Amino acid sequence: MKENSLNRNLILKNKTDITQILRNGTRFENDSLRIIVLKRTDESNFKVAFLVSKKLGRRAVVRNKIKRWMREIFRCNKAKLPNSHHIILTATKRYDQINFKGLKQDLMEIISSEKFNNYIDKTISEAHIPNEKK
Repeated sequence: MKENSLNRNLILKNKTDITQILRNGTRFENDSLRIIVLKRTDESNFKVAFLVSKKLGRRAVVRNKIKRWMREIFRCNKAKLPNSHHIILTATKRYDQINFKGLKQDLMEIISSEKFNNYIDKTISEAHIPNEKK
């Protein structure tokens, strides 16, 4: 398998999992993109979902185009994101205000932010600390 491919089994499709991530996940957002991350202890690989609300634009063609852009940006940058986390990417701007370059810059800004990296480091270190019994 190619290193930068986005395999079908990495796409999060289970509605209950998506709802759980939306409720319990940690949110990171900027101008046009929101990333919701939830640490998963039962799985070693991440899964990802791409959501674009009808509130941002009623035309399905445009919403699907934005999802394709998000998939491509994610596919090219998935090595920079943590394993063992489920991730949801959502657009936060209307479709007529979004472009591919802006989405890519916003994703890179979020994953290189100190807040995002501190959260990932914290969740990874918690997973490696064994529970001590008193």
